[in-house]
Amino acid sequence: MAGLDASEIALGFAGDSTDPKAKAALAFAKAVLAKRGEVSNADLETVKAAGFTNGEVIEIVANVALNVFTNYFNNVAEPDIDFPRAQTVKRAA
Repeated sequence: MAGLDASEIALGFAGDSTDPKAKAALAFAKAVLAKRGEVSNADLETVKAAGFTNGEVIEIVANVALNVFTNYFNNVAEPDIDFPRAQTVKRAA
């Protein structure tokens, strides 16, 4: 529904993209998650160099936090899934 083709969706699941700006946003989001929010100045400079404003950087952080919260909540509550499941790609541990 977002206009992404199957290959771009698969890349997104892996935290990658063919679009340079989206790729930078995903890399920053992965850094926020991996570093538990304690990103470096280099992480911030890289995402801003890709064209993101301070406000957009905050939105990326907020979306990471919201998704972590939602995943934790859903792991505890185990809600019924009432929409088609997305095809996921197995990640290496």
